[in-house]
Amino acid sequence: MVVVTNGNREIEWVNPAYTKVTGWSLDEVRGKNPKAFLHGPRTSLTAASRLGASLRKGQAVTDFEMLNYKKSGEPYWVSLNIQPVANDAGEITQYVAIESDITQRKRAEQEAARVLHQLAEAQRLAKLGLMEHDLSTGELRCSPEIYRILDTRPGEIKPDYDAVMAHLHPDDDVAVRSSYERAINGGDLYEAEFRLISKTGRVKWVHARGALEGWDDGRRALFRVVIQDITERKDAEQLQRDKELLEQASRTQMEVLSRISHELRTPLHAVLGFAENLDRAEGARISERSRGQLSHIRESAKHLLLLVNDILDLTRLHGGVVPFDLQAVEVQSLAHDVIAMVEPLAAVRGVTLRLLPASPALYAQADGQRLKQVLINLLSNAIKYNRPGGQVDIRLRDIEAGGVCIAVADTGIGIAEADQVRLFEPFYRVLGESQLQVSHESSGLGLAIARSLAQGMGGDVTVESRLGEGSTFSLTLRRGSPSEPRGSGVTPAVVPSENPGADRARGTVLYIEDNELNCLLLESYLAQHPSIVLHCCTTGVAGLARARQIRPSLILVDMGLPDMSGAEVMQTLLNDPVLHRVPCVAFSADSDEDAIEAAIRSGFREYWPKPMSRQAVLEALERLLADEPLKSRF
Repeated sequence: MVVVTNGNREIEWVNPAYTKVTGWSLDEVRGKNPKAFLHGPRTSLTAASRLGASLRKGQAVTDFEMLNYKKSGEPYWVSLNIQPVANDAGEITQYVAIESDITQRKRAEQEAARVLHQLAEAQRLAKLGLMEHDLSTGELRCSPEIYRILDTRPGEIKPDYDAVMAHLHPDDDVAVRSSYERAINGGDLYEAEFRLISKTGRVKWVHARGALEGWDDGRRALFRVVIQDITERKDAEQLQRDKELLEQASRTQMEVLSRISHELRTPLHAVLGFAENLDRAEGARISERSRGQLSHIRESAKHLLLLVNDILDLTRLHGGVVPFDLQAVEVQSLAHDVIAMVEPLAAVRGVTLRLLPASPALYAQADGQRLKQVLINLLSNAIKYNRPGGQVDIRLRDIEAGGVCIAVADTGIGIAEADQVRLFEPFYRVLGESQLQVSHESSGLGLAIARSLAQGMGGDVTVESRLGEGSTFSLTLRRGSPSEPRGSGVTPAVVPSENPGADRARGTVLYIEDNELNCLLLESYLAQHPSIVLHCCTTGVAGLARARQIRPSLILVDMGLPDMSGAEVMQTLLNDPVLHRVPCVAFSADSDEDAIEAAIRSGFREYWPKPMSRQAVLEALERLLADEPLKSRF
């Protein structure tokens, strides 16, 4: 296409090719500046300005690319070569433009760029990088994902073989180098899995697959290797192996305990039976000393029998064979019955029992006998581990989302945070100074059984305690209705595993917040979610220590802590080899966009601005805790 304009860049002549491409005839454009009808909405104003400036200076324009529009409105790309024509006085009298339609080329370039972008995005999402090793020079060419895998950037690492190999894990170094050299020398397909240590010190598993390509004077010159970050897969595999080993160990332990327990029941019954017979038949001829020894035999045997029964209960619960007859149980009446059963023990210990009933009456969906068993355990513990002259309150209350809570609060010395984490583990006993005198009365199974029974009825048992202030054990159950019929048949126990399904959020939430009212608020939100265990800490240092103890499923962090910033807490967690994968949420009253962006950049999964509605908090917690990968982190 040829266009000739005067010195004012007004068209004087165009050739037929111009008319054919643009649709504009000479009569339609004569006397017009081309930009008046060729430029459109996507024409670059910057490019048009640069072109005009060059022409005003009388400069020639070479291979200048511009997006123009045809008469039909269709865009097209041209490459402009414009030559100014001057008279003898040096004045510009004409401009002669030779234009080439490069639309197809630009479309091909754009398509190629789109494909390259898609390829780069696919590599990023798949954590897949490409490395080309020039065997003649030792130079390495790496795709962006290779640098991301190494937690570095182009220019921060020397692009050669030795620099990359320096990131090999020491335990894999020799094997990887040897197999790599064999593949190069033998022409074999290279495939291996090994570990790399990134610039930040993180150990990453990769899968590498490569092949030789190209020749240089008879020598293979290029070795291409595709490297994929498979750390998450390896972590998941290891977690699954660990989980299976733990489950197998637990099953084996329970099987052994069950077998031993069954074997012990027969001789224990004999010991108890003969001891009782001896006491009755020979009572008149037994000395007081012997009578006391006989009493010790009976009490010890009874204690051992209770232990055996507890072990059998626990193994049955874990095996899912305990039947539950679920029906609507009136909680206050049942609580009165249990209190009457434990009152003699309370009298001996000098502990006052107080029932704080709810109005109207509460009904729980439960097995009445199993519910009694749980409450007897909780009340007995509250009495035995209380202070002389102490008090136990039994509070009955309705909770939202169809739940009932029975809270047993004592005035004992409390339980240390470290012990609370393991309190519901089988055979775990708290042995503080005041607990030693009653430790022989406990098998260490009561709370494990109580929680398993509660979970089998669709509820849970949780604990809150502070040293020096006492403990509160809360039993939560689904709400029942007195008009509901009895459950149909016998329902087998379902004891949730460590990784329950996504249909019900479960997990441990750590809330690092210096405002106790905010902690109490979140605690009230979660009252209807017994499957979500909440821990609160008021400083960053305490929160980090607690996180290492309990390994929570989710961490909520206030950004304005008294001893360190929320960003510092996040950085410490990211640097922790165990906790760096725990999702963290910034929870702050600062809703400034810069603060939100800074928090997300520092590593927080989400940012929750205060105030946040109760429903929004619960929905967000359930969404995060229902994420299956989060539950199998450790």
